[in-house]
Amino acid sequence: PKFYLAQGVNIMYLHEIFLQNTGPISECHVKPPFDDSGNPLPVVVVGPNGSGKTIVLSYIVDALTEFAKQAFKDIVPPDSSGRIPYFRVIHPRAIRSGQRFSLSLLHFKANNDDLRYCEKSGILDAASYSPSVKSVFASLWNWPTEGNHKNVSANEKTVETEMTNGAYAFFPASRREDPDWLNPKSLKAHPTSSSPHFDKQLDKPLWVGTCAEENTSWVLDVFLDFLLDPVEQQKLKEFVNTSREQNTPQQEQITLPPELSLHLHRITFGQARKNVERILQAILQDGTAELMLNFRNIGPSRISIKMGDGRIIPTLQSLSEGQSQLFHLFATIIRYGERTDLNRSVNLSQITGLVVIDEIDAHLHPTLQHDVLPELISLFPKVQFIVSSHSPLFLLGMEKRFGADRVTILEMPEAKRINSERYSEFGRAFEYYQSTQSFEDETKRRFAAGTKPLVLTEGPLDMRYIRRALDVLGKNELLNSLDIEFVGIEDDSGKTRFGGDTWLNNFRNIYEANTSLYHRPILLLYDCDTQKPNEQIGEFWVRSIPKNVENTIVKKGIENLFPEDPFEERFYCESPTDDGGSAKYLDKPKFCNWICENGTDLDFAKFDSVVQILKEFFEAHQSSAVQQTPSQ
Repeated sequence: PKFYLAQGVNIMYLHEIFLQNTGPISECHVKPPFDDSGNPLPVVVVGPNGSGKTIVLSYIVDALTEFAKQAFKDIVPPDSSGRIPYFRVIHPRAIRSGQRFSLSLLHFKANNDDLRYCEKSGILDAASYSPSVKSVFASLWNWPTEGNHKNVSANEKTVETEMTNGAYAFFPASRREDPDWLNPKSLKAHPTSSSPHFDKQLDKPLWVGTCAEENTSWVLDVFLDFLLDPVEQQKLKEFVNTSREQNTPQQEQITLPPELSLHLHRITFGQARKNVERILQAILQDGTAELMLNFRNIGPSRISIKMGDGRIIPTLQSLSEGQSQLFHLFATIIRYGERTDLNRSVNLSQITGLVVIDEIDAHLHPTLQHDVLPELISLFPKVQFIVSSHSPLFLLGMEKRFGADRVTILEMPEAKRINSERYSEFGRAFEYYQSTQSFEDETKRRFAAGTKPLVLTEGPLDMRYIRRALDVLGKNELLNSLDIEFVGIEDDSGKTRFGGDTWLNNFRNIYEANTSLYHRPILLLYDCDTQKPNEQIGEFWVRSIPKNVENTIVKKGIENLFPEDPFEERFYCESPTDDGGSAKYLDKPKFCNWICENGTDLDFAKFDSVVQILKEFFEAHQSSAVQQTPSQ
């Protein structure tokens, strides 16, 4: 049986764009780059509002529209007189202030075929115009001196083949997907594109403002393609095993009977479902998320999503606005790209085309901008992405994913190529943001579910000292009644992340934003050098360890509570300084190991001040618990 129609592919890409005197753009001449294999490299257009980003994209889409109008009847609907209007209006208002004309020239290539586009407005004599770009656009060098002019030069068969086989689409900044809570009857109805296929109809709109309805139906088809009949699956397994036993080692290929061939194709096309799930997993940041089939009486969609923790997202419409837009954008690329060859949904790297996206970062969380968007773009190496963005995080993520020399960042209105170095401060801010989010997740996991009063210190050594002090000083009842932990995370190598007074402060911010998660008293215990003032808000306490003025050797940190005698030379190391000298520093882990094993009650005597803080904290909790106990 035949499962797909394979056709020749030329791959139509943009190779050159020249704009002059249009909107804020004085002159823009760009040649999008390609790698050594001929695959297009992504182009990101940046700049402040009003700098011409959308203008650049609009000319690319207008050229694609004019090409498509030559080969298909359903690209632009005719007006009342039967004429096919332009996608992009030619108007003198588009001419740059103070100039007499605007000129736009675009050059596309599909292997040996050249496709060209020209738009002119205002007064411009073609004969007297600078010949610097004439060699490429000679076939269109015929505009009238006055008035508006638009013309294209393209082979109709090439356009038909490329746009039928590939993914050519424009996602405008105004794109949207309706959430599941919206009552569609409250909005003006809009027509859908789910129509029968007719000759000379592309049936893949270039302008993709909303596509959830089409994609939801398509995802169900992808899901159903992979439904396996257990009986046929067992027959296939038995047939393959029997054939392998009967064939000689030289016979590598097994010929399947038609009834089992269909089943084998279903297994192959199961990768298409996995590719759709791969996009969802990236967007949801859950590597185990998978599609599930709803019963037919479940609302607007038969497809749900099962998360790794067992939660169910009931329908695709239940995704957030940003998640929904991102999913449907890349699902549309697969749907368009596999139209004539289902194998392309199995192997995404074979999908070809040109995708233009205005404000690609709109509605997206910083992690989706920095991490997920570049990852999804990288799944389609043969698709030429030309996008605009306001997000430094997206630019940083693109350079991190592709490499600085494989992403073209054009700053408008000059179309000057830049790199993301100027946005490095955003990168540092984002790294801090990600650390904070990881810290918050780990904090909730470790501390939210406990029942004992919680004491949090700045680091793991503080925790060890205090626990040992309570033991040495005979305060085991207090030791057993409290959870004494440090605020950070210690890895297998002993290195600590998220420690110190900064992260105690961050914990406080997290606590105040999520008080309902923490059902026990909490004490944040700072070192003496922070000089943190005492605070007590309900069962949330803040205290600093009192300073031991008798220790003049170690004046900072919890080690200040020890007498001077244990700080022997063997606990110090030297490190080079910037001036070429060296400086001594206390090897705190080494000292901690020794003092916790060998220290006496005299060594830990000054920890009595810490014991007093813990005692007050615990007794206040006991008193509060008694007051809250109902009388009999």
